Amino acid sequence: MFHKLESLWRIEYKIITREPFITQAASEDLKKEISGMIGKDVPKLDLDAVPLVIDNHAVITGNAVKGLFRHIISAQLTKAGREVCVQQVKLGRDGKVPEGRKEQCPPDNPCFVCKWFGTASRQGALHFSFLKSVKKINEGILIDEPIPMIAIRDDYKVTAKGAFLLIAPIREGVEFGGWIKGENLKPEIIGAIKEIEEISKKGFLQFGAFKTRGMGSVEMRITKIEEYQTIPFRLKNEYTGRELEKFLKDAQKMYHEILKS
Repeated sequence: MFHKLESLWRIEYKIITREPFITQAASEDLKKEISGMIGKDVPKLDLDAVPLVIDNHAVITGNAVKGLFRHIISAQLTKAGREVCVQQVKLGRDGKVPEGRKEQCPPDNPCFVCKWFGTASRQGALHFSFLKSVKKINEGILIDEPIPMIAIRDDYKVTAKGAFLLIAPIREGVEFGGWIKGENLKPEIIGAIKEIEEISKKGFLQFGAFKTRGMGSVEMRITKIEEYQTIPFRLKNEYTGRELEKFLKDAQKMYHEILKS
């Protein structure tokens, strides 16, 4: 799909963990390394779950952020009665579209969510960076003691084989930073992102594993928004402080109008 590049946007934000937090890493070597950082004798050879780490910083992938934001906005719009499609790859074996949703959008007529987040065949207007911890993994951001988790079988009420886990999450109060880049953004999508920030203040924004077991809650804070014109390329507007608060408040009102219509 061809379009005119009228504006470019950069939304800088941070998240602060409200609960222990973990995005599981795949490397066995990293599990051993983090076990050594904690420096505790544990009743297993290795930890079962440790944070994802890149260049000595704990990270949350842009894909994880995008997926969660899309889910929240889609669910809110569906409750409001707005048309939101279901991508074909998300349908079950029967291919039945859930109540309140519509079939996958054609590329030339996207719904609100597909317009900004994209589809399997079309790139969206929003681009999400990795969120990276401000401090390095060895600078006191891990919990002091590994957390044990035990699953009990319903039939025998005993521990199932292999159901004893030891996890080493990020502690509460750790700050991560990242940004969202966008093309031709409108106030209503910026308002939707502001809505997620408000949701996070009450603990309802959760990333990572073990979310139903006391982990993953984070608070989001938008810190700066930059708007660039493209012909010629230059900074057009920068929103910080009170200007940012007013800009976000006005954008959120426009998103609320979509929810009401």
